[in-house]
Amino acid sequence: MTVKLCISRKACEMRCILVATDLSVRSDRAVQRALRLSAMLKLPCRIVSVIDSDLPDDMQTFLKNDVEQRLSRFAQSLTAPGQEVSCKVLSGDPHEAIVDQAETDDAGLVVLGLHRPRPFRDMVQGTTMVRIVRASPRPVLLVNDTADHDYTRVLLPVSFSPACAAAMRIAGMVAPGARIQSFHAVPIPFPGFIGEGPDGATARDLCRQAEKERDTWVATLDPEIAVPEIEIVSAGRIETMSRMAAEKPDLIAVGAHTRVGFSPNVLGSFVTDLIKNPPCDVLVARA
Repeated sequence: MTVKLCISRKACEMRCILVATDLSVRSDRAVQRALRLSAMLKLPCRIVSVIDSDLPDDMQTFLKNDVEQRLSRFAQSLTAPGQEVSCKVLSGDPHEAIVDQAETDDAGLVVLGLHRPRPFRDMVQGTTMVRIVRASPRPVLLVNDTADHDYTRVLLPVSFSPACAAAMRIAGMVAPGARIQSFHAVPIPFPGFIGEGPDGATARDLCRQAEKERDTWVATLDPEIAVPEIEIVSAGRIETMSRMAAEKPDLIAVGAHTRVGFSPNVLGSFVTDLIKNPPCDVLVARA
């Protein structure tokens, strides 16, 4: 079953949108999506790009002027009449500079494009996307698809955490009128050892427990949030990822972590894997 999401009055808490670009085609999609959301929500949009602070001063000055002009031209070509858009060039480490600027601007949403694959460096340091999502308390939207349409199909896997509640609320802001499907996956512990599949007695018992947890969690949510029917399914991580791909959503909204009281800078492994290889646009929210 699906329901329509609506924009909560809490949308007024979102003061501006920050989007980062490295002037690549991947980032162009992020800028286009940010500007589309900015126009829809009637919010200011700040476009930022980061240059290396270790470069000589004269080269930094040259690059800063050149990048500012490029950003300005690109923004003007996409900005709607009356839309408030500004551009800024930062220097330093990209993930630190973007996170700091989001805090300075009190951004309600940080928008990023896909990261260029760098296998060895990413294995050692983690991708810039993962580092930003891990470090920022702000909701982050990772843009994979073209931005020539509004979001129409939203998928919301939930684990009954405050972060998932935040994802549900913010999804209602960025995808008003979209149809949302939500589910909670219940993995079977040690299926090979107990010799039971997803239809076995253990799975049925765990799903019944999850249904009670779902009902208790939903009762605690802000009444302004349009809560969809949350399906309880017996599935592990592989089955969950397959389900998300099969649903063909244009936006997946998730909570950054699933444990109450968890360190705010820790991402769940499921979320980390999702943002490293997103099948569509992905929204990651914190409590």
